[in-house]
Amino acid sequence: MINDVERIRTALLPLCEPIHDVFTWADQKRRKQLPELDGQALYRWHATHTIRAFAHLRLRGLDVSPWRLAGRHARNGELWLTDGDYRVRLLHAVKDADVPAPGSNAERQAYYRNKPLFRVELQRRLFGPHDDRLLFVWRIDPKSSVPIFRVVRPIGNWKWGDHALTDIDFILPESAEDLAALEFEPSDEGMELDIPGEDGQEGGTENAGGSAG
Repeated sequence: MINDVERIRTALLPLCEPIHDVFTWADQKRRKQLPELDGQALYRWHATHTIRAFAHLRLRGLDVSPWRLAGRHARNGELWLTDGDYRVRLLHAVKDADVPAPGSNAERQAYYRNKPLFRVELQRRLFGPHDDRLLFVWRIDPKSSVPIFRVVRPIGNWKWGDHALTDIDFILPESAEDLAALEFEPSDEGMELDIPGEDGQEGGTENAGGSAG
């Protein structure tokens, strides 16, 4: 169980700084290019698509080996990454608590159905494929303008408004050093990470809503 989580942690280390830098740049560029739309709730959808497009553009010119872009960005702005073993889909959410449901799309539903790490048979865990399909649920904090990425490993399908089915769920730190230092703690709903707040207390990021879509 811990070994499975350590695999995922190690795989994500190269993404910490680049993904935060890219989305910070993308949001700043959006605000500079389209100041008239900034802060307008009616055009929040536009902010989301614009940030995602700028992020994709920036990632095309960056070396984030072994990670690379995947998917078809022209298909509704898909922003996917892979390192050859793991896959990441970046999905937007307005609030910390939101994990987008797969909806009715059969391909997305299949993506969400990872084998549960904590209930799968030992033989399948030892000899089967890692089969880790992850979500990076992102938003831009409206107060600090800092991008926040929630790493989620879905293990099934749910409807909008229902409880998300996941077995790994944590906030991606801004640096690989901080990710390497985080401690995993099992919970009834999967594996979470202790993330010290600014006051040194344990806990996740404050729910501040979303300003970018």
